[in-house]
Amino acid sequence: MYDDRTLRRQVCAFAAANGFAAPGPDALTLLALGGSDRRFYRIPSRQTSCIAMVSPPPGNEQQAWYEINTLLQSCGIGVPRVFACDNTTHIMLVEDIGDESLYSRLHAAQKREEILDLYERVLELLAGLQVHATPRMGSCPCLYNRRFDYAAFRFETDYFVRSFLREYCAMEPPPGLDAEFHRLAEMLASEPTVFMHRDFQSQNIHIASGNLKIIDFQTATAGPAHYDLVSLLKDAYFVLQPDERELLLQHYFTTRSELGSPVDDPDDFTGTFHLCGLQRNMQALAAFSFLGTHKEKTHFYRHIPTALEYITEMLGMIEDYPCLGSTIEKICCRLATAPPLIGFPEPKNHL
Repeated sequence: MYDDRTLRRQVCAFAAANGFAAPGPDALTLLALGGSDRRFYRIPSRQTSCIAMVSPPPGNEQQAWYEINTLLQSCGIGVPRVFACDNTTHIMLVEDIGDESLYSRLHAAQKREEILDLYERVLELLAGLQVHATPRMGSCPCLYNRRFDYAAFRFETDYFVRSFLREYCAMEPPPGLDAEFHRLAEMLASEPTVFMHRDFQSQNIHIASGNLKIIDFQTATAGPAHYDLVSLLKDAYFVLQPDERELLLQHYFTTRSELGSPVDDPDDFTGTFHLCGLQRNMQALAAFSFLGTHKEKTHFYRHIPTALEYITEMLGMIEDYPCLGSTIEKICCRLATAPPLIGFPEPKNHL
């Protein structure tokens, strides 16, 4: 998709024109791509480095990133500064916020107290994001009509069926599963909406000079408050214990109250939080299998067992999804006897 040499030359020329002269194309560092189709280059410079973010055409993703970045900055939310933007080559120069993510800090932590302190800080960021950005979403062109509605929830569960059940597990969805997904989507879509990052997990939160900064917000939308919360607290990249999640949920409720936007019914909110965990982790399973199967990013397969464990835990609390429960149980039984990491025989479309 990308000609790396040509991109490096374009990035160098654009950076030099905007005050970030690099020694040459080979001096640029290509950063880890994760699950994104974008490319990120670190550009060394005499005074300071910056990051060139190259988006795939036609550029809608870059425009959304820029508009949402502007909105979040106006709310005092930590995001990378934008130095320059080229709408022809789809290159944007942004602040270099370093390589230390919440993910890396959590895995380096020596004590659980340090881990919980980090999560409390991030929950304060999330509560502020929801409280302060939500009223201003109408002023952001790309967010004006976005909403994570019934169709969006069903798109995620269809993605789960297609990419995880059929392609990865070579399993057809049993009768009754679609009706359960319909009920889940109806319930979640009926919740009040707030600003929703949509992928608020530990790899998309960075720590720069002691400050928290969020990235990968270009797909933000209006959705239930529970979705970002469960993306953080039931994240397949770093596992919290149930009692730790309970403590952190209470901290979130306290922070919302301090910001003047209390959660009306914490018990009801917690129940919906667990249901949203089903939704989010099915989406994660679909993404892990799709990225490994279609984009050769097979390292994502290693996170599949954790997402399955979250779903199993949640189904143990909820009695209304027996078809999903039996399906997950069958998958876990197969996983227990399969090779590590991959989990199942080679996926059908493995490249």
